[in-house]
Amino acid sequence: VIVASPTNWEGSLVSPLLDLSSTPYVEIEFQQRLRYCCQDAPNFLEVSTDGGVTWPTSFSTATGIDGNADPGTQVRKINLTAAIAADPTMVKVRFRHNAEAGTSHYHWQLDDIKIQELAPFDLRMTGSGNTAWDFNTALTYDSIRYSVFPYNQLRPLGLNMTVLNNGSETQDDVVANFTVMEGSNEILNQDQPVASFPPGETRTIFVDPGFTPPAVEGTYNVSYSITSGAVDPTADNTGSSSFQVSEFLYGRDGGTYAGFEDGNGDGGTLILGNAMYIANDAQLYSVAVALGNSSEIGALVVGELRNVDADFSVIATSQEVVVEQSMLNGTGGNKFTQLIFDNPQALSAGSDYLVTVQVFGNVRIGTNGTSEAQTSYIYYISPTQGENWFFTTTTPMVRMNFNPTVGIEDEDRNNGIGLGQNFPNPSTGTTTIPYELENAAKVSFQVRDLSGKLVMEQYEGSRAAGNYRVVLDTNTLPEGLYSYTIIADDVRMTKRMTVIH
Repeated sequence: VIVASPTNWEGSLVSPLLDLSSTPYVEIEFQQRLRYCCQDAPNFLEVSTDGGVTWPTSFSTATGIDGNADPGTQVRKINLTAAIAADPTMVKVRFRHNAEAGTSHYHWQLDDIKIQELAPFDLRMTGSGNTAWDFNTALTYDSIRYSVFPYNQLRPLGLNMTVLNNGSETQDDVVANFTVMEGSNEILNQDQPVASFPPGETRTIFVDPGFTPPAVEGTYNVSYSITSGAVDPTADNTGSSSFQVSEFLYGRDGGTYAGFEDGNGDGGTLILGNAMYIANDAQLYSVAVALGNSSEIGALVVGELRNVDADFSVIATSQEVVVEQSMLNGTGGNKFTQLIFDNPQALSAGSDYLVTVQVFGNVRIGTNGTSEAQTSYIYYISPTQGENWFFTTTTPMVRMNFNPTVGIEDEDRNNGIGLGQNFPNPSTGTTTIPYELENAAKVSFQVRDLSGKLVMEQYEGSRAAGNYRVVLDTNTLPEGLYSYTIIADDVRMTKRMTVIH
């Protein structure tokens, strides 16, 4: 049980005074197991060179560990060369649980702590990624991690690696390599010489010139490596990352249902989503969401486009969608439900947006991946902090979809035309019907009642090949069942719709 006012604990495990002047090139190695909640990670290794009077150097020991997660026992190594350079004769180290992080539980265990001398030549890759984002300095959400890019949002990616000279000697012949593969196709193979690299120094190296993925659908695997002419004693010189390119989808999640978010699990208030950056002007047609097993059948879900302002104000909402069993995912599932806007939403280049899903009923929204702090958000009633917005570091499976033919399935295509289901259905005033043409044609729509009587006809005129939407005014039609037919030259397709008032 979480109490109303938990205590954020402060505590340290401090070493005796150490004289490392005869071995100034060292690292500390230790085993740890930890779990923390509910704000930032409180776990730090701190270094003093004045016998513990001040502690100017601090290293997080929880890097890569999400809140409320216990990854098991880990072995961590931290280079101390730069940290002790001021006075290696007066060194103390301490493992500190920092109360200022705002965490009150759970545990942190440490064992097998040792300080060891470094080899002369040892390069270590401490991190790599498709982008690099810092909440304190970033002006937009451009450089957060995206897992899938649509054609209309492709832009230069900040491929980067963070490397450490973990040896005791300066290295002058270091080379960083970036390789991007799409299947067996080599898209990029770039070597970069690294300037004189002194011991204990950490550098972040970016691909240069920049890399923009091609507008070709596929999975792109990135390999990072750091090498030199010296023999390296440890195999920690490589890294990897990946991303996808899709014609229309824009997302940050891992693509398959791995977990879920259901707020308090009681069917109460729940809004969940991701911040997204728009590099180029675009029309947003729907919000895509992965829903999970055990969601309430018959509950409602709505897609939302929001501003990134103090209140995350709503720009537009989709039509309500009723949750059906066929929409739901088990572990590893990859079905996304489309929440379609009545009208395409114009997104402006250089702008940030929040795309969310709101549920009405007990619904599980899929999650997969790790979000940077302050980039994915949940609105619910917290047991300890009440109803409000909070950030989450578990990535919701909520995406943008720029497909103008969303709502047209494969079975809705025949003889060069595609006809989607009208929305909303039932229609209560106006309804929108998506359609597509493989070839230019003269297009019209007919609506008939159940007796076959023609009750409405609307001419679209000559249309080039492409994707379209037509809006029908059903206010004059009595309540009931109808059929609507697209006529493209001499090709016809028909679907049914319902009208209510």
